[in-house]
Amino acid sequence: MNKHRLISIFRFDTIRGRIRAYTIAIVCIPITIAALFFIFFQQERLIENEKKQLAEILGQNKNTIKAYVDVCFQDVLFLTKVIKAHRSDMESAAKEFSDYDESHTGISAAVFVNAQGISEIDSMGKPGLYGGDRYYFKQAMMGLSAITTGIKGRVSGKPVCMFSMPVTNQAGEFDGVVFLSILVGELDAWLHGSFVPDKQGLILCDAQGNILAPHRAVASNADDAARQIPLQLMQLGEAGQIFVNDQGVRMLGASVAVGHGGWRLVYFRSVDEILAGYRWLTIFVGLGSLCAVLFMMPLMLRFCRSIEAPLEELTAYALELRKNNYEATGQLCDQKNMPSELRILFDAFTVMSFRVARQIKKAEAVSLKDALTGLHNRRFLQAMGAEFLKKTHSAGQQCACLMLDIDHFKSINDTFGHNVGDMVLQHTARIINASVRSADLLVRYGGEEFVVLVACKDARQGEELAHRIRHAVAAHPLLSDGNELSVTISIGVAVCADMANMAESPESAEAALAVMLIRADKALYAAKEAGRDAVVVAA
Repeated sequence: MNKHRLISIFRFDTIRGRIRAYTIAIVCIPITIAALFFIFFQQERLIENEKKQLAEILGQNKNTIKAYVDVCFQDVLFLTKVIKAHRSDMESAAKEFSDYDESHTGISAAVFVNAQGISEIDSMGKPGLYGGDRYYFKQAMMGLSAITTGIKGRVSGKPVCMFSMPVTNQAGEFDGVVFLSILVGELDAWLHGSFVPDKQGLILCDAQGNILAPHRAVASNADDAARQIPLQLMQLGEAGQIFVNDQGVRMLGASVAVGHGGWRLVYFRSVDEILAGYRWLTIFVGLGSLCAVLFMMPLMLRFCRSIEAPLEELTAYALELRKNNYEATGQLCDQKNMPSELRILFDAFTVMSFRVARQIKKAEAVSLKDALTGLHNRRFLQAMGAEFLKKTHSAGQQCACLMLDIDHFKSINDTFGHNVGDMVLQHTARIINASVRSADLLVRYGGEEFVVLVACKDARQGEELAHRIRHAVAAHPLLSDGNELSVTISIGVAVCADMANMAESPESAEAALAVMLIRADKALYAAKEAGRDAVVVAA
């Protein structure tokens, strides 16, 4: 934008300049005040403070969960020692497993599975189950401890978390596996009371994303598989990051590994919730914006009242003219308080629209009429032919196209002159016009050719009309200077019977019209070849 254009936009002696200046002031002042208060004082600082608190919370709870896992594995280690000490007396070992289960209320079952994968000891009293296909058993065979989540206990049928450790015999060979089975609900209850603080948005999940705690994030039905958190959350760093969730909400989140088993502690919270606690800032910004608007309001109202109504009326008037509704008129309700520029503009626009409408009507009338014969011309056929086809189809009829050509017209021009040729065209046009109905569409197609579109029941009816026209022309010779000049015509007839798609698609009607004209032209050529003064119907 050049300098002169910029100056013209903000000139106060024009309506355009006033609108630009006042609009920019009304919009920019409140927004600028709000932006300054919010951006430069609080928003980023609030987010950073939340990140720091988040890092502290994750660190505290990470240690709590790690301690819980260590305690569970210590208990499993104790039970493996029981098995080694009583391998030859499994009844004693089973009693100690049972005593352990009774003294630990959060434990669902304490189980020993032998090297063949069969449970020999089950504190729930259901030994003999096969567990050789379980993840914990396969890990134990490799000498590894494991935490297994995301599965259902074969006895309880409920989601469980399993802490397992391999058992070896005196020779150091694999002799089975001991595991503690803890219901996810029990694990959730313990951790729910241990989180520091019990902060909403803090979630414990396993390596696969299955949620273990807290209770409000776990599936409401204990028989259902555990819910999972998105991979996006698990991949967040410890320092905290801003991200956008699947619902398009900006969130602050972080994720930290808690050690053995791939467990992760995840936290997320919407940015809107973080900022919602500082209501005083929002109120202060709102009051500032309101003061700015109130300061500008008198000026805005005074200016708008003087231009709103006439501009709206002028706009409505212009829209009607754009719709080719040239009969519409524009009237100003209140000219007293209107700026002089608007009055001049409205008067000039009204006069101009009347003149343009008058010229357009004249041009349209001339452009659609043939000056020599007074018939519609080829342009009218192109504009209204497709609509004629659709109306014929809507009435349940077929459409016949008659293409007529005056025989030996070039010889008439060469022999008698172009004045007589024009008289022949006018004479023939009158006869054809008298032979067709007012509802039919008759145009001078070009030169000595005419086209008639007529609604009919079948091709025979269109052919009969063609013969009537041909006989009428032949029976009425042209009288010129006391002499009779015989005139004959050749006619090609084509019928459009298949018009199934015309109602839905204007393009289909236009295409059908074009095809029908081509077929009628070929039939006309055949009539000429047959000796002229003939009618040929397209196959």
